[in-house]
Amino acid sequence: MGKFCTKCSASLNGDAKFCTKCGANVFQMNEPMQISTGQYTAQSEQEISKTICRTKEKPVTAGDSADSSSRSPMGAGKFITEYIRQSLTVLKNPKQMLPTALLGLVWLVLALLGSFGINSLPVRILSFLTFAQGGMFGGVIGAAGGILGKVVVAAFLNVTIVPLFQKKAPFAEIGNGFKGFFGMLAVNSMSAVFPLLSGVGVSLLLYAFMNTTQSLQNSMVGIIAFVILLQNIGRQGGFLWGLIFSVANSISKGTTPSYIEASRFIGGMTLGFALGVALSAMGLLWCVWIGAVLLIVALIFAILSKSKKEVAAT
Repeated sequence: MGKFCTKCSASLNGDAKFCTKCGANVFQMNEPMQISTGQYTAQSEQEISKTICRTKEKPVTAGDSADSSSRSPMGAGKFITEYIRQSLTVLKNPKQMLPTALLGLVWLVLALLGSFGINSLPVRILSFLTFAQGGMFGGVIGAAGGILGKVVVAAFLNVTIVPLFQKKAPFAEIGNGFKGFFGMLAVNSMSAVFPLLSGVGVSLLLYAFMNTTQSLQNSMVGIIAFVILLQNIGRQGGFLWGLIFSVANSISKGTTPSYIEASRFIGGMTLGFALGVALSAMGLLWCVWIGAVLLIVALIFAILSKSKKEVAAT
């Protein structure tokens, strides 16, 4: 997978120490983020944000004003296009595609077994573990969501299996992820609530999209998404971080979130996928409604927080 700067979303070389576009310290961006699980104070949150956002940038002078726009994060469309372009370089090494090819073969076999009415316990277990029935129901929307879910499952399989052959631990960051996850839940201001609730709402809608039936049979995509997000909470780098900054840049037309806000959003998404799987286990089809309500509530908190800041400024 490609490597991206979390400051400006520019693509990076694998051995880069600084972003050539904005000058951000790559090593510092990818350091695990140490966040206390205790309650935040307004002052401590500002200190954490300043620590996380500290990057190595050259001073901006009048002569630099002309290219200042080139230092802002790229838009979501351009970011995704660049990521796909970099990801296609894996075709130069077909061995890296082996896990995905095997998974595709398993999906094909399970689909054929289902068409012949073979639905024994081993088949059901394997279908659950591989998200084989994703996209099989729900019409066009269900098919689109199933395709996205299968991409998530295939990506997870690649980043899990390939490191094993390289004698690396694929889940080495899970411990720090749990610490960061519980730290993100500790909020004491309206500005901190907005990214957290937004993350929960977005993930519930995504889960309902990928698992249209919201059934326990297809809930593996939510479990896998939960693990992926858990690994990314304390990691300031990679596709997920770059995507969040580029999407925020596109929506806000140039305004990007701080690292602490992005971390809270990822923490909220982690909680949202866990909630979605729990609802599926209880047979409750509430993900869409709860997700939509939480996004509305998050928007209200954002408006109130902005109004409070404007009043304080005056």
